[in-house]
Amino acid sequence: MSDGPSELVKETARVLLRHLREHGAATKEDLAKVADVSYPSIQRALTWLRDHCDSPVEFDRAAGRWVLRDPHFTLPLTDPDPQDLSAVLFAEALLAPLADEEITSRLRRLAEQMDAEMRDRGRTPSEGTRPGTLVATLTTGSRTDPSVLSVLFGAIGKQVVQIRYASPWSSAGGSRIHDVEPWQLRLHDGNMYLRAYSRTHKEPRSFRVAQIEATEVIAGLTPREAVPTPDKIWGDHDPAFGIDEDRPGVAVLRIRAPVARWVHHNVWDPGQQDVWIEEGELLERRVAYRSCRELARRLLSLGDALESIAPDELREVVLAHAQILVERLS
Repeated sequence: MSDGPSELVKETARVLLRHLREHGAATKEDLAKVADVSYPSIQRALTWLRDHCDSPVEFDRAAGRWVLRDPHFTLPLTDPDPQDLSAVLFAEALLAPLADEEITSRLRRLAEQMDAEMRDRGRTPSEGTRPGTLVATLTTGSRTDPSVLSVLFGAIGKQVVQIRYASPWSSAGGSRIHDVEPWQLRLHDGNMYLRAYSRTHKEPRSFRVAQIEATEVIAGLTPREAVPTPDKIWGDHDPAFGIDEDRPGVAVLRIRAPVARWVHHNVWDPGQQDVWIEEGELLERRVAYRSCRELARRLLSLGDALESIAPDELREVVLAHAQILVERLS
């Protein structure tokens, strides 16, 4: 017995989807003429689209026609359009600076296959949507082992994993073993983080994936802790404030131009508030942060454009870093 739909069903589904995208709705009779197949084949194709592809194809009983509720819906792996190809190219470019070459090469091959599929079907990709036409740089990116990612992806919400972790904050150095129940992976400021329940510490913890040296699913164990709701997975704070947690607060910064004009167009946090004290010259930014040390490192990059930093606790951390740097470089 076949494990999936026949090639006839898939090809018919592609034809029907294209027709519905172009015309919005059609009767079964119209679809049978367009696809040049029998009514049973039309029904099997529509059922596959609806039940297995999660497509917004519905039967409008009042009008007696099949309707595609979302005119932009596509099947990227079997019937891609230029927008699908653009999305994959965009993903490849974004991941290239921080992902292992194996990950980005897989995305590149997928883009090449989508490009070939479109050309085979007589659909010319948009100008510029060819593999290699979009690149990206990310100065804060970190490399990630695809084998580690594969284990974590497969374990989220259903397995217990043992990780060997080299904490960047450990003064003793070396690696430690943690037994964790993975909850979610998140890209933050060019780095990937794992949020998980640590059985070792008996509390939720965040781990920088680049610091995970090895992973192994622990056979015979299942998660004991329920995965929190999406708004609680990373704790009580929005992760946009920072993944690390260290003396959270609200910063009030004054930054002098021209750096101020550059910062004004950068989003550090969705809730940030910018006010020009001197139009185009002196910017005051109010922004919540979850980690004093994480924000301090970011502020150091602004150099002499910084005019003031509040609260005092944050300012003192920045000054301490700056003083150490001066002493080392003098």
